[in-house]
Amino acid sequence: MMFKISLSLLVSFLFLTDLFAQDMRSTDQATLSDSLKGIAMAEHAALMYPKLRQFTITHEENAFGQITSAMHGTRIFEGKFRTSRTYINMNVPIMQRANDNLIGSLGVIHQFYDLHDVRNYDATHVVYDQRTYIPMMSAALTYMHKDSLFGRPVNYMAHLSGIFDPSMSRAQLTFTGMANFVLRQTANSRLTVGAVLVLDPASPVPFFLMLNYFRRFENLNMDLMIDLPYRLALRKAVKERTSFTFFNELQGSNSFFKFSDQQTTLTNDYTFSNLEIKSGLMAEYRLTKKAVVSLSTGVNYAVNSRIREGRAKPNDYFIKNKHQAVPFVQVGISLLPFWKGVGL
Repeated sequence: MMFKISLSLLVSFLFLTDLFAQDMRSTDQATLSDSLKGIAMAEHAALMYPKLRQFTITHEENAFGQITSAMHGTRIFEGKFRTSRTYINMNVPIMQRANDNLIGSLGVIHQFYDLHDVRNYDATHVVYDQRTYIPMMSAALTYMHKDSLFGRPVNYMAHLSGIFDPSMSRAQLTFTGMANFVLRQTANSRLTVGAVLVLDPASPVPFFLMLNYFRRFENLNMDLMIDLPYRLALRKAVKERTSFTFFNELQGSNSFFKFSDQQTTLTNDYTFSNLEIKSGLMAEYRLTKKAVVSLSTGVNYAVNSRIREGRAKPNDYFIKNKHQAVPFVQVGISLLPFWKGVGL
């Protein structure tokens, strides 16, 4: 399974665009100190938004939970289900100007599904205890432009992304366009609203609105991040190298797969779509100036889990799964930005 480009990553890139634009406008000519200042600002943004980090490896383990599956509304089986995932992701700044940024992204995910204690209810679609491995890859290119409209700052973004199976026999391309308006900005806060256009035959909606609010509490050394509709986070730095973040985040994913040879009645190519809400606490520690290790734990709830044929619309699913909320733990190591691209 490979997660599709998330709204959180787009908002993170926009946050970084503003920092770079402020940095580049501060002087008429870029100097070495200006470049170092830009990197420092990018590091700060990446601490607030981990998806901005230039290289990340994370491993996630979920506990076993109850699963009940229905085909065309009729229950076919129930059992115990769990997932484990290893993510590898890299963001590569390609070009950076005062008002323009171009970033490339590459990702790989290794995901394992475990299904045990299966109880079948349909003799024509028998499911067996099994362990399934599904790797996926992703690639993306993001262009961001900072401008003004009606006297207010506005950010524009164009994002082209694709997910692929390792054999490259199946692929899904998505174009996302975004316009984000700054309503209010002070030294310690920022409020923006925006509109997002999604061109993807598998997307449930082609258009939606978003709201983002960032607030720095200097006296408490805390940062509040509200990015609707996907994320709420409160980060507290307790020491120079240590921080804790309470979070509630919505994550979506797609995967391409085929059922096992044991399932002779389902032989086509299928897409598994999953929408999860993760709530918990993340602790981070800076091993070095650039390297950060993290440990997260909390509750993971799959609010939407469906299987459909090939490129069918999300609402044209034929299997719907109901999952029990389960505890999870995630460990990771990441690198803060060390290069902000070529200034052309």
